[in-house]
Amino acid sequence: MGSYIEEFQGDRERNSDIIITIDGMAAAGKGTLAEFIADKLNLRHFSASDVFYQVAEERGLKDHELSEEAEKELDLEIDRRTLERALNQNCVVEGRIPSHALGDYSDLRIKVTADLEERAGRLAEREDINRDEALEVVKKRDREDSRRYSNYYNIDTDNKEIYDLIIDNSELGIEEQNQLVDKVLKQEFSERYEGK
Repeated sequence: MGSYIEEFQGDRERNSDIIITIDGMAAAGKGTLAEFIADKLNLRHFSASDVFYQVAEERGLKDHELSEEAEKELDLEIDRRTLERALNQNCVVEGRIPSHALGDYSDLRIKVTADLEERAGRLAEREDINRDEALEVVKKRDREDSRRYSNYYNIDTDNKEIYDLIIDNSELGIEEQNQLVDKVLKQEFSERYEGK
């Protein structure tokens, strides 16, 4: 089957031994977890945002200019490139829906969640904005992302059936989260595992 997204289904050549995907909404902790996994298993780490920035650069646009024209064709291009890039390197990929885009090509599909207030607090700290502003930003991103993925791909971002591991880190510290994931990595990827 390959990708779980109809537009990307079909036979594709895979030149990577291991692909791990991490999905999550804004400020859920995807990047932090991806960095930990990449370090543990000696993998490349990239995000769908990296692909977005690459497309902006190719089109000679600033990030916010490309965001303003973000509609289905742009999302398709970013998700298609994310899929193709992952198939050509051992990697951990994080974003809103890489587990859907990679589908069966992903060897471990992880969903990271955190409650709205916690995510807003993280965003406020990261972006150096006040908490109320961060809360509105997160709500808007959640609404827009959910609308786009439902309309474009018929994806319900609340559906957790496709995931091998779901982590709610609302009250889980980074070290606790890493210990939990470390056990899974050791079990699933024992040949690559570099833990002590």
